[in-house]
Order: sequence, then structure tokens, then C-alpha cells
Amino acid sequence: MRHDRSQLSTFHMLKPYLDWAIRAGVEEPWEEATMNRSGKWGFGSGTPTPKPKWRENPIDVQCARGLMEGIAVGNLLGITLEGQPRQQIARTHPEGVREIHASPGYADDDDLAQSIVIAEAALEGPLDVEALAERFWDWGDGNGLGMGGLTCDVLNLYGGRRPQRLRRQPWAQNIPRGAGGLPIVEASKLAWGGDRAGNGALMRCAPLALRWAHEPMRLVRESVISAVPSHWDARCGWSCVLANLALAATLRGGILLADELIELGEEGVARALPELEQYGYQAKAPDSVVQAVQAAWNANPRSHRSLGTGDFRLDGGDMGFTLLTLKVALNSLWTARDFESGLSEVMEAGGDTDTNGAVVGAVLGARFGLAGIPNPWRARVLEIRAGRRPMAAHADALLEAAGTG
Repeated sequence: MRHDRSQLSTFHMLKPYLDWAIRAGVEEPWEEATMNRSGKWGFGSGTPTPKPKWRENPIDVQCARGLMEGIAVGNLLGITLEGQPRQQIARTHPEGVREIHASPGYADDDDLAQSIVIAEAALEGPLDVEALAERFWDWGDGNGLGMGGLTCDVLNLYGGRRPQRLRRQPWAQNIPRGAGGLPIVEASKLAWGGDRAGNGALMRCAPLALRWAHEPMRLVRESVISAVPSHWDARCGWSCVLANLALAATLRGGILLADELIELGEEGVARALPELEQYGYQAKAPDSVVQAVQAAWNANPRSHRSLGTGDFRLDGGDMGFTLLTLKVALNSLWTARDFESGLSEVMEAGGDTDTNGAVVGAVLGARFGLAGIPNPWRARVLEIRAGRRPMAAHADALLEAAGTG
């Protein structure tokens, strides 16, 4: 951790902890905030920050609804900016990104649509790789809007043809799925090719944090399984694990330090072995994943001067890389001042704005709650998605399922 931060920077780095301390009843949290022996900020005289009481703290309803609504707000805010460099966005939005420009009736993009697929699957119990693949295929055949290249390649191999939405060959229209297709595990591994680690699994996994917020070890298993059908690379599954553990802690009024986050993720993966071994997972997080989490923690609070540059450049050649999106999501959770400015800064950094927006929207919605999302953005989402199930309804269904185990 850097030790040369200004007093203002220190405040914004500690703000999540102070918020947590107030909710937890810590007296005089400023006096209790200290740097522990490992060089991380916590509470008490050199002792680590207490981990969140997963089973004792209820899920905050407004934060749960904020999580689901944040996915839609972030995705739709970024959809018209996708792929643009930050300089272009600065020219076209001199006052900053403040409005959602998607048109009413615009179909749910892949980030939002697949998040709903995951939410609906989670309501039925433990995730199953084969059943989840069927759901993704049905989505690709019926909608498929914005489908990423890796997911497209997997579904093509799995279905024996391209999904309906993406097909260009009229002669293929009557070929059923499965005619010549591969099992989903083989299709996912073959499409991976050894080094494709896009953010398409991370973009959709947040509803799992709500469904299994009471059960962090279970959440780890479900997070990995959610990635397997389309994103074989272990960095993708680990991104889902760590983002969801951080989200679940937030929903329960807690917060995890970087080291605790890694420790809890590794414990969960170890408990889920040997099932996860068949998908290429080991109990220890890959070094690159650990480094991404540490970079998110050590970064100075984001600003127009720092976000989008250096390790946090979002519009470079790796704009769709899962660990880049993970870094931005965790840094947003730990340092953002409020929902609007936090999400807008991510949009203004350019790159994969719709996916970064969906992921960051989820974490900021969980942190600041539904009321923290600007009313004009919420109203615009309702207008665009008129006739579709509101995101708050998905949140309430997941809350009910979480309460029944």
C-alpha cells in the first residue's frame, strides 16, 4: 500500500470502512481506523478488520434492488459508447456522460440479458453447466444482441450451427441444435484456445451474489459454474468468484479487504474441489488474479486524471479482458464517492463501456442502494424496457430465494 496519499485520498480509501463501522456500531470509527500489521487499513490497534457476519446480517433490500437496477443502468448508459476511446467521448460529451441515449424498446443487450438468464437459473437451485448452456443457446437463438466473439464461438460449436440471431446462411434455418454439436464442456474448452479470457462471464454473474449472499462457500462454486459454459479460462471464473464475494459482503453490510477477498475465494474453491478440478481450477488463485485485486486496492481513488490511464486504461487493446474489468469493479466498490460520479467516470474512460458499465453498475448499486441511482436514469431504464419484467422484481425474487436457502 502506498503511504504518500493526501489526507483527502486517505479519507476516500477509508470511506467504505467508515460506512461499515457506523452500520456495525463501532464507536468513534475515525479513532479506530488503523493500518494493520500487513499494511492494510482496518479497525483496532493493529488487528485485522472483522470479516462480515454472513449469516447474522440481513441483506439490505434497497442494496439488492440497487444491484439489479445498476446492471441495467450501467449497461444502457454505456451501450452507445462501446468501443470508443476516451478522447472521442470527451469531445462528444464535454459535460461528461450523464444521459442514457438508447431508444425505447431497445432489446436487452447481452450483459443485461445474460444477467437475467443467470438470475432465473439461480432461482431453480444449484447451477448446472449443461442446463446453463441450454439457456444461453435459447437466448442466442431468440435474442443474441451484442453477443461477444468467444460466446458466439462456443455456441456455434455447441449447437452445430450459429445461433439464429447471428446466422447468415438461409439454408441453416431448419437445422436443430445438437445436430453435429459438441458437448458444452468440449465446446467451451475448444473455443478458449488456451488464452481467451474475456469479461463475458463477469458481466453476468452479479445476481448470484444476491441469491447466495448468506452462503459464501456456496457462492464460490456457483460463480465458477456460471463461467464454465462460455468462458473456460480460470481467470474468468476467478473474476466471478471475487466480484461476487465482494458484492455479497456489501449486501450484508460488510466489506472485505483485498487479502481477505483472495483468502475467502481460495477457501471456497478448495472446498468445491474435486468438482471444479474437471474445469481446470486449483485452490490457489492464479498470480495474475491476485495481482489484479492488489492493483485495485492499491490504486489511488479514481479521478478524471487517473481512471483510464496506466494500469486502469480501459480503451486499450485489452479493453475486454476479464481482469481489467475486475480491477475497475473492485476499485469502484472501494473508492467511489457516489453512484453517479463513479459510473460516469468509468463511461468517460471509454473502451468496453457497456460491459464495464453493467459490472460497475452492479457493485455501485449494491453499495449505494436503489435510492443512490439518479432518478432520471432509473426512469429512462423503465421507459426503454417497458413491457419487460422490472429489474427490482428480479431482485425481489432472488431475495426470497436467498431467504429460503
